[in-house]
Parts: sequence; C-alpha cells; structure tokens
Amino acid sequence: MPVAAQTQPTRQQLAAANTANRSMLISTGIRFRKNLGVTTAPSLGATTRTKIFNVGITTSLRLLVTCPVTIGTAIATPSSRAPYNLVSNILVTDYDNTNRINVSGLQMFLLDSLRYPLVYGYNNAVAAQAGAGLVTNPSLPTAIGNGTISFYLDVPIAQNDHEDDGFRQDLTGSVYSQTGVGDFYCSITWNTTLYANGNVEAVFNGAATTTVVLNGVTGPSVQIWQNYILPQPVANAKGQAYLPIPSIDLVNVYELNGNFRTTDNIAIGQEKLINFPNVRRVLGMVLNYVQNGAMNPGTDLTQFRLIVNGNNILKEWNPVSSQILEQRVAEGCDIWPGFYFWRFLSSPIVTNIYGNVQLGVIPSAIASSPYFEVLFESTYEKGAPLPGMAQAG
Repeated sequence: MPVAAQTQPTRQQLAAANTANRSMLISTGIRFRKNLGVTTAPSLGATTRTKIFNVGITTSLRLLVTCPVTIGTAIATPSSRAPYNLVSNILVTDYDNTNRINVSGLQMFLLDSLRYPLVYGYNNAVAAQAGAGLVTNPSLPTAIGNGTISFYLDVPIAQNDHEDDGFRQDLTGSVYSQTGVGDFYCSITWNTTLYANGNVEAVFNGAATTTVVLNGVTGPSVQIWQNYILPQPVANAKGQAYLPIPSIDLVNVYELNGNFRTTDNIAIGQEKLINFPNVRRVLGMVLNYVQNGAMNPGTDLTQFRLIVNGNNILKEWNPVSSQILEQRVAEGCDIWPGFYFWRFLSSPIVTNIYGNVQLGVIPSAIASSPYFEVLFESTYEKGAPLPGMAQAG
C-alpha cells in the first residue's frame, strides 16, 4: 500500500504551536541568573569581551559598570550624557555572528526606561531612611577627591522578558544557548575620555580647571549576569515527554541597532531624511541631535514627519513641543533632555510592506560638527535555527 504523504503544518499551526510552547516554557521552565564575573578593561578606550554561557534559553543580561576616579583642582561638572557615556558601545553577538545588540550606554539606558516604563534605576526617595539600604544608582561623583562611577543596565535579548508577569512576556528573540556549536559574546567598548571641557562626548566636561583620572585601576570594569530559562520535560496529549521550545521565537531576532550617526544633508530649514531599516518589523526609534558638542532639547528642531514612499505623511509633529508632550504622557515624566522617541508596539512598521519609510527632521539651528544619532528597535526572522537547536527534540 502506498504511504500517505505527510502534510506540512501551516504557518497558522506553527504560530499556534509556538504560542503554546512559549506559555508552557514560561510556566514550567526554571529561571536562572548566572554570574559571568567581572571583566576589567586594560585602559580607557579598550574593548572587553565576556563569553555568555551555553546554557538554557537566554532572555537578557544585566550589567554593573564601575570605574574608580580621582577628581582634582575643582568640582567636576558631568556631561549631559553622564554617567552612561562611560560605555561607548555594547555589542551582543550570537553563535552565527549575528549582532543582536549594538548600542551606546546612554541609548541602552533610554531603552531600559522606555521598556519598563520608568526612569530606569533611579531612586526617587526624598531621603534615605535609616537602615533602609537604598541603592545609589547611578553613582556619579563630582566632589574633589576619590569616588566611583557606577550604574546598572539591563540588556534585553528577548523582546519582553518580565519574569514576574507572564501576560507581558514575549520571548521573541531569545537565544537557544544550550548548544556546543559556536560562541555567544557581550563586548563593551569604553569611552576614551573621562574629562574634556565643553564636550558632550566626555563623561565630565567642566569646570575648565577640573582634572579627572582613573584611581588605581587600568580601566573601567563590568560585571555581567546572564538570565536564562532551563526548559523542563512536559507530557503531550499522548503522554509523551517533550521540551516546550517556542521555535518561532528562537529563529527571530530582537534587534537594537544604534550607535549610528549621520552627518550629511544637515541645513537650517531643510528636511533631513533618516531611512528606516529594510525588511524589519520596526517597534521603535530613538533620536538625538548634537551640535557644537551639546544637545538643546526642543530648541534646535522645528518639525518631525513620518513619511512613506516619499510623499505619504503618516504623522507630523510641528512644533517639536508636541512630540515632547507625547513623550511626557507616555512615560509620566520627561526623558533625558535632547532625546526623542517613537514606539510602534501596537502596530509595528513592517518595512517590506510599507516600502521606503523615513523620518523627516528640520533643524532650526546648526553649529560646529552637527550630527543625528539614531537607534532602531526591530525584529526580523533569521530563516534558520541557530546551531544546536535541533537538540531540543
């Protein structure tokens, strides 16, 4: 007798299986946080690299950055990007060399603030209660003498990993780390400059007579923790044991592509066009404008426009204060001065459907060395499992 042809599951069936396996993994998997240790840079400006362990399904990383410094001569004035600009770049590269995260330290702080949403890590208490043990985060010394810069950052691998809230969890982009093939790394490039007067790129940029140097260390340090889920065998309807692996989640990438600067076609009163990435589901965008080494929130831009295929205007913000108001309503407060963000979570901008998508920005002032710094938050499908995923069974 001829063997009946096996029918391939439809995309709807695969999506339903992914949703069921995700829910089962969240409810039955064991959550771990693994301390990957402390890595110290050999100098300012160096790049350190920490290997992520080959265990479980990795959902996020937590970073603790520290840097002992000595401030001399005069009280130091922090840069408008401090302390997060101590980290010039965070790069997370998976087993087949896909860059999932490529952002500056300040961009990561802003994304953390938008993802929760709250101003990430800040202590809002009026005063510390005796014995309360409140955490000082971030710590940014300015007084003459010795002090330590320190701050936390969360680096998402999955789109939304709220382990205390299963309804909000979305494991899209999680990495199947339980493999013997390849390596998974978090690399950090450190700022070359602790102090430069009048320069937003430095950690400190005033007063003119201040000195800021490393105190007894070769360079900054980072301690990294890896958050992962260890799948547990469960029984299917036939009583057979299997691992609930959400395969669609794992073949998609949650991408934070930032640290991108554009300097061309910037002119007063002329619309500067910034292209969205191709073949992506764009979930959000963060932008800031720097001129003469400084950011001027709301006073050097006059208009934003979201443009499709050159002439279809989806949204327009004019004056820019309307965009700032929207951000205040979304966050419950003003975010970091000079930054603007847009999130499209309820209706992602799918650029292979929309076509050419651009953000138009009109500057009203230009000084020396102007540039726009851009970050896109997106997802996309790799099209193939990572090495070792077949081991899931």
